[in-house]
Amino acid sequence: MPITTLALAGSLPIVVILVLMVGLRWSAVRAMSVGWVIASALGLFLWDMELGWWVAAAFYGVLQSIDIILIVFGAILLMNHLQASGAIDAIRVHFGDVVQDARIQLLLIGLGFMTLIEGVAGFGTPGALGAPLLTGLGFTPMAAATFGLLMNVPNPPLGAAGVPVLGGIGAVIDEAVLGGTMEPLTFLRQVAGWTGVFTGTMLALLGLMGVFLLIYWFGSEGQSSEDTSSLADAWRATRSAAPFALALGAVAGLTQFLVGWFVGPELPSAMAGVAALGTGLLMVRHGVLVPKDVWRLPEEESQAQTSESSGEAGEGTMSVWLAWAPYMLVVLLLFVTRMPGLGLREPLRGVVLEWEQILGQDIAFTLRPLFIPGVIPFIPVAILTALFHRIGLKETAAAWGKTFRQTATIALTLVVAISMAQVMIRSATNPDDLPGMMQALSMALAQAAGQAHPFVAPWVGSLGSFMTGSSTSSNILFSVVQHDAAADLGLSRTLIVALQNAGTGPGNMISVLNIAAVSGVLGLRRVEGDLMRRLLIPMIVLAILIGLGGLLLAPVLAGIY
Repeated sequence: MPITTLALAGSLPIVVILVLMVGLRWSAVRAMSVGWVIASALGLFLWDMELGWWVAAAFYGVLQSIDIILIVFGAILLMNHLQASGAIDAIRVHFGDVVQDARIQLLLIGLGFMTLIEGVAGFGTPGALGAPLLTGLGFTPMAAATFGLLMNVPNPPLGAAGVPVLGGIGAVIDEAVLGGTMEPLTFLRQVAGWTGVFTGTMLALLGLMGVFLLIYWFGSEGQSSEDTSSLADAWRATRSAAPFALALGAVAGLTQFLVGWFVGPELPSAMAGVAALGTGLLMVRHGVLVPKDVWRLPEEESQAQTSESSGEAGEGTMSVWLAWAPYMLVVLLLFVTRMPGLGLREPLRGVVLEWEQILGQDIAFTLRPLFIPGVIPFIPVAILTALFHRIGLKETAAAWGKTFRQTATIALTLVVAISMAQVMIRSATNPDDLPGMMQALSMALAQAAGQAHPFVAPWVGSLGSFMTGSSTSSNILFSVVQHDAAADLGLSRTLIVALQNAGTGPGNMISVLNIAAVSGVLGLRRVEGDLMRRLLIPMIVLAILIGLGGLLLAPVLAGIY
């Protein structure tokens, strides 16, 4: 069967989901359910998947959702405890006193805090922690969800202590694929270095983009979710903060590039976050490049959100250090349990629950329960927060009950979405040896692009992370296809795989899974389509920039593996 036919068929679930969510504004669970049915029908009747294999693949997707649901549960529980204790109010008041400008708050949280969290944990953690912090600072839930997704775009490809490179690309590109031309670890480090070129550039530009879009989307007083400021008004309010945004973005981007190039894939995002947060706080303290005019979100929006997040505790009744302690403890525990060489990473990873053959099929499921951020550190820190913040038993019970209800509203979406993605991935195992749905899409794009493949490669990475919500999963799906396509076209295989990896960042931003997770943490319902529609243009712009960078570098690196 022609690859074009397979690619068109494999794209049908994705196209239908986009139309239903973006065009008709269906909820994520409804749209994904329709996509699941279409993907299953294609797998069974066009790809001739064996019934037992299809059932096992779909059920494997259900199991794969467990860790994401636990992350969401733990993050929501911590947020609810912080709200009940009044810590969110204390943090907001303190941060508001130190940094009153909403533009600078966004830059410190987005380029600093969230980049650090992505570096040490990944897997949805930055949005789960950063978005609630933004609401505590007066951002509306919709604004917090939007920038909890947008500001993390450059970080997943080199986040999670290097998992997308070491555990994603490294899982499929081994000695057999490289054919003895290069050691796998050397190849992975070079991929990390070139990835840092693209992600570092994105970080350098993202601060300015984030400030402009904050003002453009949410800067008009009394606006509805559909209204925006004019472009001219948004740029006028952006100009005074532009030097600070560009400087902080340059610090984060340069750090991520240098660490990726000279150290490897484990630490680039973590170190970029530390550098940006530390530098940004020092700049604010000493008034370096800080705009003289103070820009705030519209009063009615900020006051409404402040009132909503206040809980029962009075404003300023808790010490700042005690209020910040849970966040600091989360960052500390994430760092010491994720960084290699500190003695905790491997013991935690060593606790493994395995199912070697799901439903008798050759599909293995592995769960590392103690290595899931929702289990450690979110839940223990939430419990400690209840104790040290002296939350009453009644309030604690209410926080747990609220958390279960909030998590349940998004768990079904996650289960259906991941199950559908696994059916599409596992369709590659079929009696006719046809490429799977995702592989067919990638191969068709590569064939159609030819020497323009460096521009197409990041879009393939975005496609994979859009469907799976994971840079690691996208790299597992497409890295070998990208490597082989580059070899066939006479392009640098290191560069093309790096473009694949860098492209997963923009796709992560509009992934249904990540949108549903952030929405669930903030208690938002039926906004997935609005978020996806709003973030689609920035996603396209960033993917185009990565692709253009690839086109510029491809001729220079043509003779390099």
